[in-house]
Amino acid sequence: MNLNILRRAIADKRITILVYAAGLAAYAVMILAIWPSLRTHVDTLNQLWQSYPASIRKAFGGENFAFATFDGFLSVEYLKQMWVIVMIAFMVSIATGAIAGEIEKGTMELLLSQPISRRAILVTRHFFLSLSTLLIIGASLAPIAAGAPIVGGDLRNLGLLLLIVPAFLFYMAIGSVSFFFSTIFNSRGRAIFTSLGLIIFWYALDILAKINDTISHVHFLSLFYYWDPYRYLHDLNFAWGDAAVLVGVILVSTAAAVIWFERRDVAV
Repeated sequence: MNLNILRRAIADKRITILVYAAGLAAYAVMILAIWPSLRTHVDTLNQLWQSYPASIRKAFGGENFAFATFDGFLSVEYLKQMWVIVMIAFMVSIATGAIAGEIEKGTMELLLSQPISRRAILVTRHFFLSLSTLLIIGASLAPIAAGAPIVGGDLRNLGLLLLIVPAFLFYMAIGSVSFFFSTIFNSRGRAIFTSLGLIIFWYALDILAKINDTISHVHFLSLFYYWDPYRYLHDLNFAWGDAAVLVGVILVSTAAAVIWFERRDVAV
């Protein structure tokens, strides 16, 4: 790892990170502000949830999912929807800009002309991706931890603490795959397009597998299969198998990125 490259990355992306962190924290506060008005209508919310077709309940919650609880409301309205969208946008943006963005701007050749190995460049950029991911996750969950008691939300802090690990692994798996595509293409746009195309495929597969018994047999091929915040908030049940799969995706994608980048020609 190269500290000079790390400091440069932090300097270049600090505003972007702060904007994403502030935006997600503000959205979390908004979600908290909505809960007090909803918790007085628990029975109505339960009836509304049960009125949805079983396929819809499976797709967006699960058979044992309770929407009218604070952890259920938080999972649907924040952790499985807006948070995922914004975090994926952040991960793809940072990951694809790490290598493909530099090549497209013509600055990568200048960087490689320095006495720095290609592996050091990749490891440093990937480490920065990890640090920024942890920061965004912390900024996203801190308002929840602080505000839940204020708005009367029944939330176990241990569940929220446990959620940090799978959240980090899930988003880093997406980021690592995007990082790999960043090492393949000279164009950042192509890296973004390929990354988003694969993510959309994973999401569609996740939804279809929940409502179709035939497709459910290949549900494990979707990364979204391994993301279930309600499980940690409600049951305090850590999924070691899911974590192992996500770690595997991170390691394989990162290793492939290193191997590919060390052997490729970076000339545009």
